[in-house]
Amino acid sequence: MDGARPDHFAVLTQRKMAVIDAVQEATSRLTSIRGKVGGDRFVRRSLLLPVAVVIALLTTFPFLFSLVLTFTNMRLLASSGLRFVGFENWGRLFADRNFHIVLRNTLVFVVAGVTLQYVLGLGLALLLNEDIRGRRFFRISLFLPMMMSPVAVSYVIGKMLFSESYGPINDLLSMLGLPLFTWTLSPAKSMAVLVMVDTWQWTPFFILVLLAGLQSISPELYEAARVDGATPRQMFLYITFPLLMPLCVTAILIRSLEAFKVLDLVRVVTGGGPGNSTESVTLFAYDIGLKGGDIAYASTVAYALLITVIISSVVFLGVARRITPRTGE
Repeated sequence: MDGARPDHFAVLTQRKMAVIDAVQEATSRLTSIRGKVGGDRFVRRSLLLPVAVVIALLTTFPFLFSLVLTFTNMRLLASSGLRFVGFENWGRLFADRNFHIVLRNTLVFVVAGVTLQYVLGLGLALLLNEDIRGRRFFRISLFLPMMMSPVAVSYVIGKMLFSESYGPINDLLSMLGLPLFTWTLSPAKSMAVLVMVDTWQWTPFFILVLLAGLQSISPELYEAARVDGATPRQMFLYITFPLLMPLCVTAILIRSLEAFKVLDLVRVVTGGGPGNSTESVTLFAYDIGLKGGDIAYASTVAYALLITVIISSVVFLGVARRITPRTGE
């Protein structure tokens, strides 16, 4: 029996070494295959080619095609042929008083709405970041408006809640003996309704982003500030706000880009009225292009909005870069 043990252990050792050699050989083959595939530029570009083609078809082609349309007389169901008109549509745009009005309306809506949403979102994020009772319930309930359809929110909150004839707000004012409001008959009140409805739905976006930023700040910074005798106001101004500034700039920019494209809210709640005092640029282009059939001029309006968005974003980012270092000092 003593003589059989060395043979048994020798067999086991040989089997283990064979398995190890097989694993090493397979690993080396896989490494060589990965190196060949990863180092071959042609293979990599071939794999990316279908994605690039899809992106080009879905984005680049419509972008360039609509740009070309701005220099033509393209109309839906037009009897005359397509022809090149140069900058005629752009000259018409600069002289169009209605475009100036809808552009001003859009800028007012974006500035007022995004500012209000940011202030409320920051305040609620600071509150939900504290250890308060029912914090989980409020976190879930406050995020529900953002998950709802914009058309449904526009109709239920904007159209029904603020209705002059059957809206609950005017009913409550009537019960209290207060004068009733004609929400959608005044330009200023109509714009205020749009801003309030948009704020109700999209303030949770700022809460979500800023709350994540607040929870990423190290508690040790606040503990060190308390040891130094800093007040809550000083901790907010010199710790919380500077650290949140990059995230705030990103959230405001993203939300502003979306607000510039508002269409469904205006269409459902006010229809752009009274007159065109609440009409947005996107609704203006929609009516001209799909209702009026003037595709060329509608494309020109859309590109004017794009230029406005680019200029506004550049100005906003430039101001944010100047403010951020001063705030962080």
